[in-house]
Amino acid sequence: MFSSVTALCALLAITSSALAQTETLPPGMQAVIRDLDAAASDAVKNPNDIGYTLGVVTRNGLAWTKSYGFTDGGRTRPAGSDTPYAVGTGAFSAIMLLQLVRDGKAHLSDVAEKYVPDLKPVRSQYPDAAPVTLMQLALHTSGLDLEPKGANRNDPVAGWDNSVIAALPNARYAFEPGTHAAASQLEDALLALALSRAASQPYEQYVQEKILTPLGMSQSRFSSRVRGLNPVLRTTLGDLARFASFLMLGGPESVLSRNELEENYRRVWVGNSVAVPNPSEWFGIGYDGETWTSNHYYFIPSIGSTQPGFDATFWFEPRRHAGVILLHQGAGGGALGQMIHAYVYTLNAQRIDAGRQEPVKPFPYTEEEVSFENQAAEIKLAGSLTIPSGTGPFPAVVLIPKSGPLDRDERMLNHRPFLILADYLTRAGIAVLRTDVRGVGKSGGKFAGAQSADFAADAEAAMEYLRTRKEVNAGRVGLISHGEGGQAAGIAAARNHNVAFVVMLGAAAIPLAENSVEGSRLTAEASGELRAKAEAQASLTRGILTIILRDSNPATLEKNLREFLSGKLPESQIAPQMRQWTPAAFRAAMSYDPSPELKKINCPVLALYAEKDFTVPAKLNVPAMRAALAGNQVAEVEELSDLNLLFQTADVGLGREANWAEETMAPTVLNRIADWVIRQGSRL
Repeated sequence: MFSSVTALCALLAITSSALAQTETLPPGMQAVIRDLDAAASDAVKNPNDIGYTLGVVTRNGLAWTKSYGFTDGGRTRPAGSDTPYAVGTGAFSAIMLLQLVRDGKAHLSDVAEKYVPDLKPVRSQYPDAAPVTLMQLALHTSGLDLEPKGANRNDPVAGWDNSVIAALPNARYAFEPGTHAAASQLEDALLALALSRAASQPYEQYVQEKILTPLGMSQSRFSSRVRGLNPVLRTTLGDLARFASFLMLGGPESVLSRNELEENYRRVWVGNSVAVPNPSEWFGIGYDGETWTSNHYYFIPSIGSTQPGFDATFWFEPRRHAGVILLHQGAGGGALGQMIHAYVYTLNAQRIDAGRQEPVKPFPYTEEEVSFENQAAEIKLAGSLTIPSGTGPFPAVVLIPKSGPLDRDERMLNHRPFLILADYLTRAGIAVLRTDVRGVGKSGGKFAGAQSADFAADAEAAMEYLRTRKEVNAGRVGLISHGEGGQAAGIAAARNHNVAFVVMLGAAAIPLAENSVEGSRLTAEASGELRAKAEAQASLTRGILTIILRDSNPATLEKNLREFLSGKLPESQIAPQMRQWTPAAFRAAMSYDPSPELKKINCPVLALYAEKDFTVPAKLNVPAMRAALAGNQVAEVEELSDLNLLFQTADVGLGREANWAEETMAPTVLNRIADWVIRQGSRL
């Protein structure tokens, strides 16, 4: 009997390693650690449990780990982060499958019998159904399962692959292939066997050479004695953290490229309508689930152990690139499930709404309603000026928004980016003026027909106003633009030598027409379209813009556009699109080349680009911006990963993701801008 003294010793034997870098953890993870720690500390008291090792992982690696109990049934060695646990290999088989597809050695649509002919005689009540494919095995939609008498083979000497073949006479189809989704160990085993034959290499050898070793998983070994049908990997939390980092797009790309992994994120997901009748839980290649909750969604890589006495699970959020790995040895039931619930519910309990970064009054600075004249345009502009607390004069910035009739907060997609940016910068010691665009809110004038040069004049008037304020250092007034506002910022900085510095967020460095073509392709791909269809969308966009830029006569333009679009777009969509595409202002915006103005800028420039901004694709604009600013010795151009058009942390980059994202602007971006602007004072 497990005595109370032994139980006490178990608690005293709990070992841990401290947080590596807690400040890098996503919001809510500290609370998750608290709850996981409490659950594991309680669970290890169970006399049937042996030990637990838990970890929080990010794309940068293991951020926190703690172990509880022991590593052996005799309870003599405390568990630690280097304790080996038995885990399943479904997630590794998925990577192997994707590698073989990449290398042309297999196809997702390959019939499984091509590699495992022993599968053909399996009894089926669906004799006319199409043969099972590798994709169906990977997605758990094959229907293959074992009769009860064949489901619990216990012959560790025969080897898992021989056990699979020996078990097939007891196999059955639980449902017609492709009609439902339900996981079975037989599917996983058949997939591993088929892949080893496709690779002409033993499964264990292939995975070791092509996956484990390149990922640096040096403490991982395949077990030679397997109870059941599937290969078993004995690994440590540290090694699994390396695998986790890879799945969260941390590399190395030699195993699988980031694009291939992201494509697999978006590949066909099948609703788990049999095993768990929950429409929010889905299977994917290498994933036991994609689960949505009210505020978060998670991927669940397939590492669940098939060996008695071991449990393993790994959940991560693809947008945050962070998750938890939970490993267990012993016969205690339900503890890992309770910990997963703690993880999910703790994160869900965090207060997160679109715009959650919005500041709450009272502010630690002064906010003032202001207005000023653009005398050349004979209009009055209105906005908000925020002034830091303390003794000035302060550096100051004018914010220039994206295109569109936007208010001073740049309100769009359920967010207010300029409110967040102004608040952050003012708290950092920078005065900020943000205004309603002409013709919007309290600003006079007309928005319709205004061009970048007009918005540049508005920005110049705003800077002149700031220089009249005693709280502002007149020699340190600059511009911060977002998106298409970069054109106005470029014009103003090129012709006005009083501009002290410029920050451009997603500014086009090539004509918008070129950006639109590439953006249409990227958007289609991010939406899950096939490459060929994405290229067709880009071709359609290119054709439309070619006509718009070529035909300046309105009648000719409309006639040629209608002829080109006939049969390509529904008739009901053509008329609204024509109203958008045919005005001269649209043509001018699409054809405008910003590079000549950019080349004239002599003041310090910080140009930031978001990797997943499809309106101004970084791969086109970063090199073009660097070329345009090549003669400027105080210019910095940088691409930031995992950010979208609003400079939010993003998984895919689509507009709908920006709308419901819990973040208005990534803290790393806010901090980068504030630090850079403040540093410009040392240059003056």
